[in-house]
Amino acid sequence: MKTSLIYFVIVNVSLSCYLTAQNGPDLTKIRPIPVVKLSKNIIFDGIPDEEAWDVVPALAMTTLLPVFGEEPAESSVVKIAYDDEYFYVSGILNYSDAESIRAIGKKRDYRDRSSSWFGFILDTFNDRENAVAFFTNPNGIRTDGAIKNDCQNENDDFNTSWNTFWDVKTTIQEDGWTAEIRIPFSSLRFQTNDDKTLMGILITRWSPALPELSNYPASSPRLSSAYYRPSLAGVIEFQGLQPAKPIYITPYIVGGISQVNRLNEAETAYSLDSDFPFDVGGDLKLSLANNLTLDLTVNTDFAQVEADDQKINLSRFSLFFPEKRVFFQEKADVFDFTFLEGNNLFYSRRIGLFDGNAVRILGGVRFTGRINNWDVGLLNMQTEKFLNNPAENFGVLRVKRSVFNQYTYAGAMITSRLGVNGAWNIAYGLDSQLRLTGDEYLTIRFAQTFDDETTTEPFGLSPTRLLLQWQRRSLVGLGYDIAYTHSGTSFRPGIGFERKQNFHGPVASILYGWLPEGATFLRYYRIKLSGYNYWNNEDGLLETTHGNAVFYWEARKGFGGNLSAYWFKEELANELTLGNNQAKVPPGQHSFMYFTSGYSSSRAKSLTYTVSATAGWFFDGWRISFYANPKLKAGTDFDLGLSYYLDYVDFPERDMRFTNHILGFTGLMTLTTSTSLATFIQYNTAINRVIANVRFRLNPREGNDFYIVYDDGLNTEIHRTVPPLPYSAGRTVLLKYTYTFRL
Repeated sequence: MKTSLIYFVIVNVSLSCYLTAQNGPDLTKIRPIPVVKLSKNIIFDGIPDEEAWDVVPALAMTTLLPVFGEEPAESSVVKIAYDDEYFYVSGILNYSDAESIRAIGKKRDYRDRSSSWFGFILDTFNDRENAVAFFTNPNGIRTDGAIKNDCQNENDDFNTSWNTFWDVKTTIQEDGWTAEIRIPFSSLRFQTNDDKTLMGILITRWSPALPELSNYPASSPRLSSAYYRPSLAGVIEFQGLQPAKPIYITPYIVGGISQVNRLNEAETAYSLDSDFPFDVGGDLKLSLANNLTLDLTVNTDFAQVEADDQKINLSRFSLFFPEKRVFFQEKADVFDFTFLEGNNLFYSRRIGLFDGNAVRILGGVRFTGRINNWDVGLLNMQTEKFLNNPAENFGVLRVKRSVFNQYTYAGAMITSRLGVNGAWNIAYGLDSQLRLTGDEYLTIRFAQTFDDETTTEPFGLSPTRLLLQWQRRSLVGLGYDIAYTHSGTSFRPGIGFERKQNFHGPVASILYGWLPEGATFLRYYRIKLSGYNYWNNEDGLLETTHGNAVFYWEARKGFGGNLSAYWFKEELANELTLGNNQAKVPPGQHSFMYFTSGYSSSRAKSLTYTVSATAGWFFDGWRISFYANPKLKAGTDFDLGLSYYLDYVDFPERDMRFTNHILGFTGLMTLTTSTSLATFIQYNTAINRVIANVRFRLNPREGNDFYIVYDDGLNTEIHRTVPPLPYSAGRTVLLKYTYTFRL
């Protein structure tokens, strides 16, 4: 079995390399567009009417939505240029009716389709996979982000927590609005060969009143989130870039009050303990070269990070929570080594968190960039002791390089987790993504882990993780995703994430999508079938069989929905606990099926909503689930949102049932582009608690921030225990100030 598997991997890699070399697209044959270097100065005021702009040719925009390939209903004059210090993008965005301009949102990194938008993604290394994004609306806000994995999944692969130094100016006029964006080359990482620098660019304009989305160059509707995909970008060329290499030093100071109600030694009452935390620390960012960046952090602080969403687990898999801390989100694409469904050899939430509590990070270093054809990422962090968790050192080294063409790479990763108590965990992985032809991709990933608690078996499958995946990445016509995944009995990545361990089996999906022509109601619809079989590695038991059928549709006006059917066959070797330990499912075989229906209104409106309902059998009982998420844009300064989750599970034969409600409220007030007040409140009946997080931010310029953060955990049903619980489990008020010095 082991020899056959290794032989299978080698044969597939060899065959794929041969096919890639034979059929892969050669981007070197694509003629890049020279970017005009400005010979005269421009006045950076948001109105591109200077003489210097007159000699710059406009780029032709093409409609992507609602009908691909048509001339946009609203005309645009979009130009790009540069000088020794900045890259410029300007837009004259005309409207036949000025009432159609939607200027909604003023918060930094605000993203909502109810507002008009203009901006672009920039693939600075021209690798067709990663990019940075810069967008603005008529209010002149700055929304930037980092894109990885060719933005195959917009929710996972577009990271708005990435920030850099850049400027934008806008003006609203009678016949439209105009914008000027300038980005210092010192804020970008790129590589120069023979005094030439190639980058990819994809420019987008969104007009929600129509609704209409146009871009340059024309991108394909066959792929989801086509307006964010580096693989669809046009290639542009700069000559003689020699930007400055500044040093950014960002110290911070944080202080406040923290109060916790603790049970006294006699366990008769709760008493309030108050603490007055005070801390200082900082970060340093150094550009070693145009293509290399060194980041140092000391006493790293994340006081301003928003709270996690409350979730109820109704599956046999671990819940995944996304990373929200900015330091770990920056250049996250470099450290990505995924095995489907959030499983990853590196999961940064293992650093600085223990059982939901923050652990002090004493300091760390990160080195990222490109050396010749190699993408390089190095991360090392040191944490201090917390409760029974020892002080630990975390290390990650990631390298990968393009082979044959810019859609194909091979790489490796090593991770380490070392405790001062002698505990250790080492993991390594090898991977390759190969574009065979067109939309056909083959991905191969192999990893092994070793630690102080298990016997080393470097030539066995026990410490091994494997993924073989063949995809046709198309949403129009035939698309498919066929994979085999294996997680060994002793595969335990010390700083990774595994939803499920000790299993193997196939995972597959197939879809067929349509883009109707002519004046039809629907813009797009598809049918998708998917499923998997997971066997236990130790006893060969078929633990889970799953099948799923989905019909998805989207109307030309932006609203859409889906109808889904799910079928499961679960073989439980042990008792399964559901929810917050609210019910248990006995061992044995369970077959069940349930149905889901969902609808989302057009996100271009001021009032939007998403609703979904699930009903059907569930193990040896049945379930009903409901979700609703209405949002209201009250003018340009207020965003209000509600979320509601209902889960009702009933096992009548065992007289066991439970009901969970999670009610959430979000509020955002932005009176100016430099101030914001955000509120996030959740009530979870499973834990009988209200979680409140309120954050005020003053951001007069990039790198200069003042935060006031309030967190509280309010108990409900306080008389459910003896002695009664306090109304507040604990609250914190923190003030944090950061200031960036450029040297």
